[in-house]
Amino acid sequence: MALQVIPNEQLLLERIPDPDADLWGWERFAHTINGYDVMGGFESCAELANSGTSSTLTELRCSLFFEARRDRHSGGLSTDEELIRDLLRAIRNKVKAGELA
Repeated sequence: MALQVIPNEQLLLERIPDPDADLWGWERFAHTINGYDVMGGFESCAELANSGTSSTLTELRCSLFFEARRDRHSGGLSTDEELIRDLLRAIRNKVKAGELA
């Protein structure tokens, strides 16, 4: 899947999947950031995602990106829908509040 990178400042709330609805399209949204590049590589991105400590919009997006990669490489066997919904909810809250760092 080709990345169409969208900077935090250009995110639109209505284009972020609703965490309380069908998760269709969450992977496409997750790939609007390259978590590997932002975090400095696979290991750093994995460490952030696995730690559950993401707090900024950028960190939350990188964690969602990693979950999309994990989902793809596991063939859907490691999909944690609750975590994905939590990340989407947090991302939407940050965008709505204008916390774009």
